[in-house]
Amino acid sequence: MHNATLNNSNTSNGHRVATEGDETRLHSRMSLNLVVTDPEVCSELRTFDSDDERNRYALAALRIGVHAMRQASGVIDATTVRDEGTRIVQSLRDVLTDHASRCTGDIANSLKGYFDPDSGQLTQRLNCLVKRDGELDELLHRHLGDDSSTVAQTLATHVGEQSPLFKMLSPEQADGLIASLREVIQVALRSQRDQIVQNFSLDDKSSALSRLLAEVTDANGALRKGLAEDVAEVRNEFSLDNEDGALARLVKRVEAAQTEISDQFSQDNEDSAMSRMARLLETVNGTVKGSLTLDDENSPLSLLRRQLLEVIGQIEKSNTQFHTEIRETVAALKARKQEKARSTRHGDDFQDAVGEFVETDARNRGDICDNTTCKVGRIPRSKTGDFVVTMGPESAAAGGSIVIEAKQEQGYDLKSILTEIAQARTNRDAAVGIFVLSSLAAPEEMEPLARYGNDIVIVWDAEDPLTDVVLNAALSLARGLIAGQSVASKERAADLSELDKAMQRIAKDAGSLGDIITWSTTVENNGNKIRTKAERLKQDLENQVERIDEHLGRLRAESAMSA
Repeated sequence: MHNATLNNSNTSNGHRVATEGDETRLHSRMSLNLVVTDPEVCSELRTFDSDDERNRYALAALRIGVHAMRQASGVIDATTVRDEGTRIVQSLRDVLTDHASRCTGDIANSLKGYFDPDSGQLTQRLNCLVKRDGELDELLHRHLGDDSSTVAQTLATHVGEQSPLFKMLSPEQADGLIASLREVIQVALRSQRDQIVQNFSLDDKSSALSRLLAEVTDANGALRKGLAEDVAEVRNEFSLDNEDGALARLVKRVEAAQTEISDQFSQDNEDSAMSRMARLLETVNGTVKGSLTLDDENSPLSLLRRQLLEVIGQIEKSNTQFHTEIRETVAALKARKQEKARSTRHGDDFQDAVGEFVETDARNRGDICDNTTCKVGRIPRSKTGDFVVTMGPESAAAGGSIVIEAKQEQGYDLKSILTEIAQARTNRDAAVGIFVLSSLAAPEEMEPLARYGNDIVIVWDAEDPLTDVVLNAALSLARGLIAGQSVASKERAADLSELDKAMQRIAKDAGSLGDIITWSTTVENNGNKIRTKAERLKQDLENQVERIDEHLGRLRAESAMSA
């Protein structure tokens, strides 16, 4: 006999007894006295010399046996159930997904069989129905076609040459409708003619014309009598012998008015209007003479003269000060330009100024500006092309790009400029290129703005706001060229010609900026000329830029409608 000690269970007579409370049941201890009679079990237990090892082995064997009994009695482990449920759900999901894919494919194939533009049954049926010599064309031709059609035969039967209606309306038929109408109309005309002749006959005293002559004769006698009475009355009114007549009363009023006017314009009468006016004019003349004399220092004219002299002196002083400030400003600008030209960073400053201007313009127009100064482009190891402007979605040529190259180095001529801007367009995949050359490095013969195909060359002074309109015009012209590349209709071609005209006008006006720079050296003599010329050029350039923007907006609207 061997003793075995068991933990975490509570039994009585070999059966599991439930106690109150799960925690009590889980942490309880139980002692069992077992008599082992199975030879194999006894043989296995005798292999252990120590009682502790034998007890642990017996407890492990008992635990394994309890789990086996529970599995045999139908108690399923929760983990096994959860894993099996997960597997079943996954299998069901796979089946449903496969079924949904097959259903979707079947529906798509069925719809394609009916609605496919190339091989669909509906498309083929519609083509058979509406194509030339198709069922619909054959049906229309059969019913509405030539003389053998149903409609033509029906019309020929009812209104043709052999129809009763045509025979009735034919003028050749003696018993036709037209012949009957002609006869009735002739009878009515003869009756009306006889009646009119009878009413206009003077032989018949009861005719309308005889009665009219009698009434006119009677009315003429009454009119003559009334006219004679009216003439006599008018003669009496306009007779001077009749003191109560209208003419006599008028003559009396005219004589009285003439007497009163003569009395008022007589200088012999001191109370007349003429005498009072003469005295007033003498008083006013003396007052005016005293006010307009320069002999009296207190007269208004003397006071005005002194004030004008003071104002003129202040203006001369202010003008002299203004000229001095202009000279100093121009000298400072020249010195600063010369200093920047000698500086090693003048090119970078000019490039930054161009980038800031282009970025501001792109932001205002809804475009995207990218600084590519330090980026390698399409050409290996090439960084040509300082800035790239991409047209926004609201533009007439959305997605088009403009590359801007800014230079302030000496030694550039037109040939080298065009070569470099062409390389920049290729390197940045741009449709249009703008080469911005600083006025400090530009040759004297170079125009402020010029276009060579898809390349635009301008001369810009970052320190002179007057030249900003040239760079602004170049950007607007570049956008117009990009929009013009997608022109497909005559209306858009006309807009492109308007853009070319505006560009030529801008180039012409930009050339006049050189005159302004020349005039600025003699500000004392040409101040008004500079201001007038600059204002006129600024207004003209702004108008041309507005025209370009207007045509770009029209192209943008047409592109949106076509999209």
